[in-house]
Amino acid sequence: MKDGLRIVREFFNIQREVFFSYRWDVVSYLIGLLIQVAVMGIFASLVTIDANIEQYGTDSFLQFFLIGFIVHNIIFLPRGSLSKLLIGRSFPMLYASPAGMVAIFVGINAWNVVWSLMIMGLITVIFVLFYGLVIHINLGALLVILAGFTLTFALELFSAGFRAATKARQDPINWFLNLTSQLVSGLYFPPEALPWWLQPISRIHPERYILEMARLTMGGGYSVSQIWPSFVNLALTTTIMLLIGIATFRWGVGKAMQLGTLGHV
Repeated sequence: MKDGLRIVREFFNIQREVFFSYRWDVVSYLIGLLIQVAVMGIFASLVTIDANIEQYGTDSFLQFFLIGFIVHNIIFLPRGSLSKLLIGRSFPMLYASPAGMVAIFVGINAWNVVWSLMIMGLITVIFVLFYGLVIHINLGALLVILAGFTLTFALELFSAGFRAATKARQDPINWFLNLTSQLVSGLYFPPEALPWWLQPISRIHPERYILEMARLTMGGGYSVSQIWPSFVNLALTTTIMLLIGIATFRWGVGKAMQLGTLGHV
């Protein structure tokens, strides 16, 4: 246990030092981020939409849009975390090292997750202080975000296994979900505002329901009991996808090891 924590800490420290060694890149990124946040806030403040925003627990398009943006970026943090490691050229060396793979996986991704959460925290504070965003951080919101995060990781397990076995650049499930997420999930506007021919795709997209529950809890202050039926459906979907993801990951890694192609691009 101690060795695993030490490995994670060393990976974290190395990646942090490398990240901040590119000083101008960090400064330019933060400047660009502040400009992007300002544009989003002004845009969301000016837009009005002919839809029933209140049904999502949000009293304005600004609140609807900004909560969706925050939650979307948090739950998608696991995307690419495992598949990029597994098909990377350095993976065979890492796999042959005495360090455990769980510690390596957590260590390689630890800095990115911490930095991304810090950035989302900064963005949220700016939205609250300068644009009047009102959010509720309660148990329901935390459970919805955790379930969404876990579902994305389950999909990442599927992607890593599929790509390890086939050497494809993308798997069909994540390709479809990523391609359609910004359009049909309700990230930018209510799903009912979509054209009729996009409605069926919107109804099967899991992020739609994650964002709906996130807005109800974070925007409307709903408790767990008030979103319980929808949350149970999300939890069941996440559990099933997690089992499928684990099975696909084991199959893909096993096949790649059998063929001697693990780590090949």
